Amino acid sequence: MSIHLGMVLKILRDEGPQSRAELARRCGLSATTLTHLTAQLLKDGCIAETDAPVLPSGSPMPGRPPVSVRLVPSAHYVAGVYIGAEAVQVAICDLTAQLVTSAAFDHAANDNPLKLTHQTADVLRNLVQAKGISLGSLVGIGMGVPGPVDQVRRRNLLSINTGWRDVAFADAMEAELNIPTVVEHNVTAMALAEAHYGIGQGCPAVLYVYLGTGLVVDGMPFRPGGHGAVELGHIQIDPQGALCACGNRGCLETFVSERVLRERGAGSAEPLLAALARNPTLHDEVAGHFTTALANAVNLLTPDLIVLGGHFAEAPEAFYARLRCDLPPRVLPHMRDVLRIERGGFGNNAGAVDHLFYSEYPDECTPDGPGPQSSFLCRGDRWLVSPHGHGGGGAARPGGCA
Repeated sequence: MSIHLGMVLKILRDEGPQSRAELARRCGLSATTLTHLTAQLLKDGCIAETDAPVLPSGSPMPGRPPVSVRLVPSAHYVAGVYIGAEAVQVAICDLTAQLVTSAAFDHAANDNPLKLTHQTADVLRNLVQAKGISLGSLVGIGMGVPGPVDQVRRRNLLSINTGWRDVAFADAMEAELNIPTVVEHNVTAMALAEAHYGIGQGCPAVLYVYLGTGLVVDGMPFRPGGHGAVELGHIQIDPQGALCACGNRGCLETFVSERVLRERGAGSAEPLLAALARNPTLHDEVAGHFTTALANAVNLLTPDLIVLGGHFAEAPEAFYARLRCDLPPRVLPHMRDVLRIERGGFGNNAGAVDHLFYSEYPDECTPDGPGPQSSFLCRGDRWLVSPHGHGGGGAARPGGCA
């Protein structure tokens, strides 16, 4: 039942009003089952009946017209929270993933994570109040956190740059607001945003680069080791290089992180890589190290598309031109002509935007049966049950984007 509800809501969200007969056909359901589903959604206010559809010419359909149903965007709202090492972004949207309001604030890297969760909850309360939205209409929260996540226990296992370990962000947020919450590695969340709503739509495998790296395969996050994350920033470039926060030496992050580049002379009054372009020696060094790490990632993961986010998304076109020239000769031959490199469309808001499409439908069944902790989540074109559901994975496939 949960999966079918998700299918119905997704079709209405993506394609607009549909007749019940068309929804039943698209979902592979009987008319009786579809009627039960739409009755539940009508009762909850998520959908409404609407005028009959018309032919492409604009004339009414002949005969007795079927009654269509449409999504009611303002029936419920969902929130996305991006927690970085030194900043938090919060966003709220309606059921069509249209942004309603957002806010951001800075924090110290060594802040207590539970105190930070309390502060974030206060920001959410203030946002809904300012928009005249009841807190009760906020039906789900998605949190992006730094470092790998145990999806079953819903814990941030380790954040290298903050020192946080085994933090129960989702539990803490639910205790604050009593709203079902899901937690995800923040850069994986950004990858999902680009794969489902951004430049990566239609691509089977998207590699999103923000130093911490996310890989999305067939619409689902790839989690090596079950709950790990793809960490491009910790590919070793120079074994004799500077000590990294992870304990290794010469990681890519020690060469191209924002902090390192600022310390090495890139100004702060303009986009980072635009400032870097004025220092040809430093620019060449950074571009060379970045290309080396990216080539390793591409040969291991074989994505169809690479999307660059964060300060890479703000890089001048010359940076992309060089990358498109230097990278193909260093990847596997069958990928050289099909691999695409694009800048991200969401910028630094990608994490918060992504978690907006973790849309939640309450009071459904978990694999163990119904219960007060169950919640229903949409990840793009996959609807999952939480908290007992597991994230997907799989091997990346070479090939062009649709």
